[in-house]
Amino acid sequence: MNLEELKKEIPVIFDLVKKDVKKIYGRHRAGLSLGLVEMGMYRGGFIGGMHFNPGTDIVMNKTPLKIILKEQPYEIVWAYIYHILLHEYIHSLGILNEQQCRNITLRISEEVFKETNHPALILAKNGIGTYFPNLHLIYAPPDLKHDGIPIEYIYDFDQESYDYYS
Repeated sequence: MNLEELKKEIPVIFDLVKKDVKKIYGRHRAGLSLGLVEMGMYRGGFIGGMHFNPGTDIVMNKTPLKIILKEQPYEIVWAYIYHILLHEYIHSLGILNEQQCRNITLRISEEVFKETNHPALILAKNGIGTYFPNLHLIYAPPDLKHDGIPIEYIYDFDQESYDYYS
């Protein structure tokens, strides 16, 4: 699978995230957008995604996404995307404290994924660097400038949002 094919699956994964959060956490939000951004990897770490409170944008870092797509099986790629979207969706619900967000993400993951070796549960327990064996590399995208980073939006990301306009 390549990134272009994966972009078509991301809205489906997000829909599942929203259903799982509603079922377990009892909270819901519509109207979000997802953008993919080359944020790079620095000093052996990286940001997987971000939500800009109180806005409607979630951005996902393309750099680790491309690496995990190349180096890991689809099951882990799927779990990585689910985990990043779950974590950022929780932030979008008003949970701004990072540790609290991680705890809620873990709780929901434990409820959804019953197998202790499920990659999404492993990510929730051990962090997003779990499936990146070469985190010592430092990569900064060539187009990283102080005046902003280009964002590639995923269309039809939050399908439910369009229901209000039909």
